[in-house]
Amino acid sequence: MTITLKSHSTVLFTGDSITDLWRPDGEDRCGYPLLVAGEWCFRHPERPLT
Repeated sequence: MTITLKSHSTVLFTGDSITDLWRPDGEDRCGYPLLVAGEWCFRHPERPLT
């Protein structure tokens, strides 16, 4: 399945396991939405999302 995201679209993550925070050894707390947002911004800086 392919999802096409246009500039200024809103992405919503739901569910305990996807929004739960985890902490790798020696790292700050982060969740999957933050990791995905960072990767998206790195790969697609011309298409900002909320």
